[in-house]
Amino acid sequence: MNLHYDGEIWIKKVEVGTLGNNAYFLIDPDSKDALLIDAAWEPNKLIAEAEGLNVLKVLTTHGHKDHHQAFDPVRKALGVPGGIGEIDRDMLASPPDFTIKEGDEFEFGGHKTVAMHTPGHTPGGTCFLIGKHLFSGDTLFPGGPGNTKSAMGDFPQIIESIRTRLFTLPEDTLVYPGHGLDTTIGTEKPHLQEWIDRGW
Repeated sequence: MNLHYDGEIWIKKVEVGTLGNNAYFLIDPDSKDALLIDAAWEPNKLIAEAEGLNVLKVLTTHGHKDHHQAFDPVRKALGVPGGIGEIDRDMLASPPDFTIKEGDEFEFGGHKTVAMHTPGHTPGGTCFLIGKHLFSGDTLFPGGPGNTKSAMGDFPQIIESIRTRLFTLPEDTLVYPGHGLDTTIGTEKPHLQEWIDRGW
């Protein structure tokens, strides 16, 4: 677990499961209102990390199972609604409380994160942007896009999502992916053509 404070919000990153999944709490320091992005694995660990916080919603970046294994037990234990991108809703084990569309806003303690529909890894893949913090799920990692070799993957589409949606953000935007280390838009942007040329 690590904490990042940008002067306005706390970002708590929690690694869970055997695949190095990242779950993120976005926290207002005054009210302790919070959002949880990707209740991936280890529900008991995530519930413990939520202690002292007023978690308002669970947001899910996409429908692959490793990003929502703890979705049901966490939302039940915390008594909060959970959602996922509209097109990926049937990939959940049980129906979400709401679906997420492009431009939807989710508030916590006077702050809000905005949903960006970024298909390619899955059809309903969603990133969440707050200020200069981008929670990219499996759309963008250090070194390239997420895997598109599964049945639902679409490499040209994920490249289009990255090129037109993510790489138009300021270069100092911090990127928090669904697995592994953080990066920035400016670090990754110069390598787009390399990724296109290699085809993954």
